[in-house]
Amino acid sequence: MILYHHLLGFQLFAGGENRLAGARSAALGNASVAITDVWSTFNNQAGLASLSSPTAGIYYENRFLVKELGYNAIAFAYPMKSGTLAVSYSYFGFSAYNESKTGVAFAKAMNRFISIGVQLDYFSLRLEEPYDNSNFVTFEAGLSAKITPQLTLGAHAFNPINASLSDKTGERAPSALRVGAVYKASDFFAITAEAEKNIYHKVVLKSGIEYQVAQAIQLRLGISTNPSLFSFGTGIHYKSLLIDISASYHQVLGFSPQTSVAYVF
Repeated sequence: MILYHHLLGFQLFAGGENRLAGARSAALGNASVAITDVWSTFNNQAGLASLSSPTAGIYYENRFLVKELGYNAIAFAYPMKSGTLAVSYSYFGFSAYNESKTGVAFAKAMNRFISIGVQLDYFSLRLEEPYDNSNFVTFEAGLSAKITPQLTLGAHAFNPINASLSDKTGERAPSALRVGAVYKASDFFAITAEAEKNIYHKVVLKSGIEYQVAQAIQLRLGISTNPSLFSFGTGIHYKSLLIDISASYHQVLGFSPQTSVAYVF
């Protein structure tokens, strides 16, 4: 199933992609498989096990400053004694083509070092006539391993069952595997890196750095390949409010600004 954008007039990508969320992730080149925040509901559900308080968040990305490529996401995570339960919803597109994803996740710390997470996803793809609409169910799962107090490894698999997009065309939603790490060189500086392999695309390499310039302010930079993107952003922590602002730059298509706001209850 291919999205055809009327304004640009070319094919963009297959439907059912795994879209990451959170302006912190975006600023780090989306090298977020090993970091922990409420956006682990999209980036690696195992990270939810590290949350200590209920947290809600909203996210918006204006891809290449084209409103038809807007991406919205919301998430809520609730830690319990048995683990962390989370729900999420995202919407991408415009009236002629849009995708929505609803997820229910559960994450659990197996011990002091290992956490796991799994999420059930319901996708809905809507196209204008004469194309058919499509709905499908799949799942994703993640692992987080704290090797040392400074080094954390992460792994995440999306749609390992290669769910069908359309019974008529035989097209299938892409499966993707991500592995990476975050290294906290100090209380103020961290480096994150990961590799992602989508079955329909080449390997994507991502890396980012995060530096805490003040008690409540962080600066971030990131890069990624295939396509080559440069990203940057900042995070502001004010009491229970977390505000992240970022932007990525493609040398041909231009800027994509992102912003997310989370509240810790």
